[in-house]
Amino acid sequence: MTMSTQAPQHYESAVRAMSEAAAEAELTHAPVRLAYWRMAALDGILARLEEVRLAGEREVWEDILELVIGSADRHDPELAERLGRIHDADLNAVHDAVFEGQGRVMLELAQLRRVPNWQDLDLTLEPGDDEAVA
Repeated sequence: MTMSTQAPQHYESAVRAMSEAAAEAELTHAPVRLAYWRMAALDGILARLEEVRLAGEREVWEDILELVIGSADRHDPELAERLGRIHDADLNAVHDAVFEGQGRVMLELAQLRRVPNWQDLDLTLEPGDDEAVA
């Protein structure tokens, strides 16, 4: 009889351990997935801005500007602040701001994945190194 009561306890313990491991893995992977999602969203916005440029416009179309502002308000306070300083929906200024926001996501992703980024390389390379920029 003792054996039948221990089996459910071992099962419950194993299920609890698996659930805790899954939750821990999710905590690790969720920020990376979110960063990749933000990169894809910003790529889509940059593609829409390129459509405006190809149409010969100098100002961002209102629907695209609303998309950029909404995304920035939800995901990137620095981008939202910079967009607030842009006058007349200037295409080049909006494009540069979105591109800069994408750079911040790339840096965040590099940090999450623990891989070097271009800023780390700039700090590592010293004048006199073969790859250093003059």
